[in-house]
Amino acid sequence: MTGSVKQPRSAREAALHALVRYEQDLAYLNLALPAVVDHLPEDERALAVYLAGGTIQRLNTIDWALNLYSRRPIDSMTPWVRNLLRLSAYQLLYMERIPAYAAVNEAVKLARRYGHRGVAGLANALLRRLSAETGDLPWPERGKAAEKYLALKYSIPEWLVVRMLKRYSLEETESWAQASNLKPPVSIRPNRLENSPEELQDKLAAAGIETIPSATVPGMLIYPGGSDPAGTEFFRSGLYTIQGESSALVAPLLDPNPEDTVIDLCSAPGGKTTHLAELMDDRGQIFAVEMQKSRLQLIEKAVARLNLQSVQPILADGRKVDRDKVPVPTAILVDAPCSGLGVIRRLPEIKWRRKEADLQELQTLQLELLDAAAHILLPGGKLLYSVCTTEPEETSHVIEEFSRRHPDFELENLHPLIPGSLQAKLETGPAITTWPHRHKLDGFFIARWRKNS
Repeated sequence: MTGSVKQPRSAREAALHALVRYEQDLAYLNLALPAVVDHLPEDERALAVYLAGGTIQRLNTIDWALNLYSRRPIDSMTPWVRNLLRLSAYQLLYMERIPAYAAVNEAVKLARRYGHRGVAGLANALLRRLSAETGDLPWPERGKAAEKYLALKYSIPEWLVVRMLKRYSLEETESWAQASNLKPPVSIRPNRLENSPEELQDKLAAAGIETIPSATVPGMLIYPGGSDPAGTEFFRSGLYTIQGESSALVAPLLDPNPEDTVIDLCSAPGGKTTHLAELMDDRGQIFAVEMQKSRLQLIEKAVARLNLQSVQPILADGRKVDRDKVPVPTAILVDAPCSGLGVIRRLPEIKWRRKEADLQELQTLQLELLDAAAHILLPGGKLLYSVCTTEPEETSHVIEEFSRRHPDFELENLHPLIPGSLQAKLETGPAITTWPHRHKLDGFFIARWRKNS
């Protein structure tokens, strides 16, 4: 195949390039797509993004359906053929507004461009057969093979479904799986140092951009679909930050004061760091720690765009912060590296790349970061832990083990600090867990301790 040297001519071809990059280079689509869609008309760019994202979202179901009718296993094909078939199958299975004949014909054209006569014939025969069977696929029985049914019906790794079924009922697990495929809204956080939510909403409306207040997180605005919130002059001039609603819950739960000295031990790309600075009226001191230089540059860029003066980026491993470089903090945020399984509706690539064994390894790292924070925190200081996952190894098990290791830290109840619209829907206990199916939010876990004097 010579597809890597061809410039995409259409949305489908651009999506194909992105899917091959996803597979061969382990690229995330949001990084792979711009280079292959920038030269296309706006409507073609939007379609390419939709096609590539949907194909990854439904990957296991698509492969299962193709393998039902293919003489050769999909995994034995070249990346270009395999991903062309996946892309076309997604249209047949999930995009009713695209006629089946159009999806098949476009696939055959691409097969000729990226292969040979035999590839075109394979694509034509296989996709036509799949098209004829789309309404009669042999799904596993929900009652007899719940794990397989949910995994294929809702495109979730079976190991993850099994874990959920051990903790929750079949009905709730199905609700979670279904919600994990729903596209989340784009939300923005007004820079409170520059404008209130109402003022920003008025400015955007005057430019023809109609936003609505978040029904769940006060102060956040929901940005309209189909447009790029990073492409406006309002964003470039620092009037707002693009941030998920669950993520925007985190910084306020540290309850920072303008006089505080705060360390953010895992600060890239800077959303929570800059939120802290805004909540502190850009006073006090915030040390943004990040161990990768390229990611530290993301923080520096965000700080400059928002014109913040209180944030000092530091290139360091959060587990080994040099005490000579930072004063003793009164508060620490550990927004730790995690599996990311709470945000698979935003980044579907995650669910296919994570393995169950990763959870224990990540727990080790999370506890190392918390232990490091415990040693440098001022007595009476606050330690906030957050992860974008709901898996026990990274959530309840972490707080239990940290509390065991550090009896001088008291776990505090965060529920009174949560917006009232959320409080009644949360599980009991001092920590906070949000879910896509219960709260229409990303899956997040947040806990806070206070170090005893």
